[in-house]
Order: sequence, then C-alpha cells, then structure tokens
Amino acid sequence: MIPAGAALVVIAVVIAVARRPPSAAMTAPQPAAVSSPAAAEMDLSGAVEPRSTVAIAAPDQGVLEAWFVEPGQAVIQDQLLGRVRVAKQEAALQQAQNDLDQMQARAASLDSAQMAVKLEISRAEAEQSRAKAELDRTEKIFKRDQGLWTAGAIARLAFEQAQKDYNDAQAALDRANTAAKAAADRADSIAKEIDGSRQDVAEKTKALDQAKSDLGAGDLHSPADGIVIAHQGDPGQPVDPSIKNLVEVATELTQLQVTLTPSLEQLARMHAGQTAVVEMGGAEFPGTIYEIRGQQVTVDFATSEPVTKLGETAQVRIKF
Repeated sequence: MIPAGAALVVIAVVIAVARRPPSAAMTAPQPAAVSSPAAAEMDLSGAVEPRSTVAIAAPDQGVLEAWFVEPGQAVIQDQLLGRVRVAKQEAALQQAQNDLDQMQARAASLDSAQMAVKLEISRAEAEQSRAKAELDRTEKIFKRDQGLWTAGAIARLAFEQAQKDYNDAQAALDRANTAAKAAADRADSIAKEIDGSRQDVAEKTKALDQAKSDLGAGDLHSPADGIVIAHQGDPGQPVDPSIKNLVEVATELTQLQVTLTPSLEQLARMHAGQTAVVEMGGAEFPGTIYEIRGQQVTVDFATSEPVTKLGETAQVRIKF
C-alpha cells in the first residue's frame, strides 16, 4: 500500500502538471500559405516590322529583266526598282519605228520630187518665154509677108515659109504652155502629198512616243519613300500579273509594330489596348497592344523619325 503522505504528493504533482500552460512550440499558430504577387510587368522581344506595306504587281506578261534595288534598301518615291521586258510592247515599239521610218522615207522622196518639179517648172517657164519670143518674131514676119503677098510683092514660097514658121512657133508655145501647166499641176499635187506626209510623220512619231511610253510601263517604280522588304524572281524568269507582290515596299516608317509570341501563362494576362513600352536603339517609345491573334501579340508604336532599317530586335515591356 502507498503511504498516505506519498499519495498526497502524487496527486499534487498531477494537478500542477494539468494546470501548467502549454509550451510555445505546441501552441504557436502556423502562418497561412501566401502566393507571391503577380509581376507588375513582363519583358518580351520581337522584330520591328512596318505597319504599312505596298505590294507592286507584275505589270504584264513578260520576262523579268533586272532588279535595281535589294531587300532592306531605302528608296524614294518614283525610284526605279526593277524592269519587266514585255514582248508585245517591244513588238509594238518595233512596228511603230518601222512605220515612222517608212513615212519619213516617203517624206524625203516627196521632198526630192518637189525639188525636181520646181526645176522642171523653171525650165518650162524658160521654154515658155523663148517660145513666146519666137512666136512674136515669126508673127511679125508673117504679118509683113502676108501684106506683101496680098500686094503681090513677095514670092509664094517666101510667104508660105513665113506662114509655116509662124505656125510652128505657135505650136511650140502651145507645147511649152502645156508642159508648164503639167509641171505646175505636179507641183500642186506633190505639195498636197507633202502636207499629208507631214501629218503622217507627226502621227507615226506620236505613235512611236506612245510605244516607248508603253514600253516604260514595264518599269517598276516605288510608290512612296520607304524600304524594300522583298522582291520575287531572278532576271530571266517569266512573270505575269497574277504575281501581285513582285515587289513589297514598307512605307510610313514612323508607324511600326512588334510581333510577340508569349507563353500561354503570359498570354492570359494580355488584352488589346494594353499599354507597353518598346525599347529600340537605346530609346523608348510608348506602345499599345493592337491585337491578339492565336498566340501572337502585335504591339503598335510610333517613332519621331522614320527608321532606316527593319527587322531589328526590340524589347517590349508590357505593363499590368
């Protein structure tokens, strides 16, 4: 048996232990798990691209003759970028040249004919003057001898000779007049032909100029100041109007964009209209998310001066 005094001691110890406050290790509350806050911004990168581009189609069916610029090269408005050789335009040019050559040859021939007929007229007029003078001379003799013949003061043979000479002179003058008139008529006809020929030459010259202009339609010119993005085909290859982007030129080089490809987690936090900062070439430019298509995000931004190079990598900071 436990002595009574020992039992009392045991009871007192049990009561003391029961009333002792619990240890700090046993009673300290555990802090709740707290997730780290989402970042206020994220950094991504992408290539600088133009917002505006102009595509130039092949002007006609033909053969690519030459390129005068390369992708990445800055160009100015109306600068010659390349040339397409169009066979039908070359044929039209050759035909126009042949037509003009023929008209010019005809005009030269008419000029020569005009000079010849002027010389002919000069000779005919000289012959007219001579024949008229001869007629005047023989007429005087004939009239004198006719009076003598009537008076019976001249031999018959002498009178008949004077009469014959007068008639011959009259016939010679008639021939001279006829020849002079014919020469004058030819001169008038040639003058009219020359007028028509000059008109023909003018029309053929105009047609040739038009054919040359049409041949220039194969030239590819830049529609505006910008940068050549790309061109298709090598010299010697056939092209036709179905090639809508034979050359592409970036324009409005202060209006730019960057295309980003974020992760799905990053994409979930993005939306159109969200602000961004684009860092390029050591400078920062304010930007905005323009659109989200699939997993690609387009950020628009503008620079104060046109850029001289495209495709450079830019850092984009998206703010939340």
